[in-house]
Amino acid sequence: MTAAHPAPEVTEPAEAAEAADRPAPDLRTARLARTLLDHSLDVRSGETVLIRSTGPAGEPLVRELYARCLSRGALPSVYIHLADEDDLVLDATRDRRLHRRADPMLVHLYDTADAVVRIEAEDNPFALRERPPGDQEARQESRFSLIHQQLRRLAAGTLRRCTTHYPTDGYARQAGMTTDAYTDLVHRVMLTDTEDPVRAWRHVRARQQRIADRLAGAEDLHVLGGDVDLRMSLRGRPVDNCCGRENLPDGELCLAPLEDSVRGWVRAGGPAYLHDTEVRDLQVWFEGGRVVRWECSSGAQQVAAALAVDNAAGRIGEIGFGLNDRVGRPVGYSLVDTKAAGRMSVSLGQGHTPTGSANHSPVHWTFPVDLRSGSMVTADGDHVLHDGLPDPTRWEAEPWK
Repeated sequence: MTAAHPAPEVTEPAEAAEAADRPAPDLRTARLARTLLDHSLDVRSGETVLIRSTGPAGEPLVRELYARCLSRGALPSVYIHLADEDDLVLDATRDRRLHRRADPMLVHLYDTADAVVRIEAEDNPFALRERPPGDQEARQESRFSLIHQQLRRLAAGTLRRCTTHYPTDGYARQAGMTTDAYTDLVHRVMLTDTEDPVRAWRHVRARQQRIADRLAGAEDLHVLGGDVDLRMSLRGRPVDNCCGRENLPDGELCLAPLEDSVRGWVRAGGPAYLHDTEVRDLQVWFEGGRVVRWECSSGAQQVAAALAVDNAAGRIGEIGFGLNDRVGRPVGYSLVDTKAAGRMSVSLGQGHTPTGSANHSPVHWTFPVDLRSGSMVTADGDHVLHDGLPDPTRWEAEPWK
């Protein structure tokens, strides 16, 4: 996957006319809204749609989604979190019950909506990082309660959801980029710099499915490289082809090993963020599917607390192989970094429902692994990925047009 993919900014007349009637500063935002409603969620007339932004900066996308929902006869509800809401809650009271509490309106909407769009749009995405561990855990618990609601309804087939990203100054600072450069990167990764991102994501789905079919159900999946030597079984379990349905940006294959099958060692290829705490130089050893040893140079207190939450917190709930070659270097934001071609992500604790995971721990934290230097992924002896990438002779080039 070495071909360069141009980023054309072609204006479709009908779409441009729609955008001109609304305060959308960027045609790519209109394309993102259309992709979310048409490709990710397939929103239809009469359905209720929760549009939730984690910060006020996401309002341009909220407005696009709101107008487009109404234009197709859907019923949108909007919830925009306050700026620095965690700080506001933690400074207003010492009552831990209130720190852990999810907003009752959100609880109701998560129980009643047909579809949920969650927009990560915080201007200070790591505000909790300087807070004591107890504060971090309490606020995370308020978020996990909504995630559990969501998982329950997803399993029952009564909810569709997609988490997406709106670039802000805060995310750009974290990435060490200007806001304009970071915005260009995000839209490039989401394919909203192309004329028809819905069509482009359908191409991604088709090409990734060929790789997913080679991994699914493998009795012996082996990931071997300079930073990893892990073996596991996927017996009876599918591989989730992540192509913009539940996350955008996307471009990843996710799988859940049998909970007791993982053995070996892995070293994180960069910082792992746990409750907004930076965990550096992380190494983890597994036997019988469980973490038996771990080391890190920072964040040890948070790691120990997370692994002690329950018996499932120290088991792998999910592994992802990033295949999106538009990401480039890591930017310190997991929704982008986990999709990068040549990188693997390891999630301890809670797994992803479509992978067949039986791990229902309240803990879910992810760290990256770099596969780009001499690694191999084999499924029952079949060589599937090299340096984290598929065999180029079996991989469709230029899928974005």
